[in-house]
Amino acid sequence: MQRIDDIRDAVAKALEERGFDNRKFLGEIRDGQRDDGPYMIGALACAQLCRMEVAAE
Repeated sequence: MQRIDDIRDAVAKALEERGFDNRKFLGEIRDGQRDDGPYMIGALACAQLCRMEVAAE
């Protein structure tokens, strides 16, 4: 799996690209304070699925 810091940054960047501009919230995502939130849970699940697909090949 990718490093958790990379996933946090990717989630924050994706939200920014979609027009989300709450800097405090984005900073909390990047700092790991929102790992139990829906954005990070979804990203971690996706990363795990991608990892499983690569292992199956």
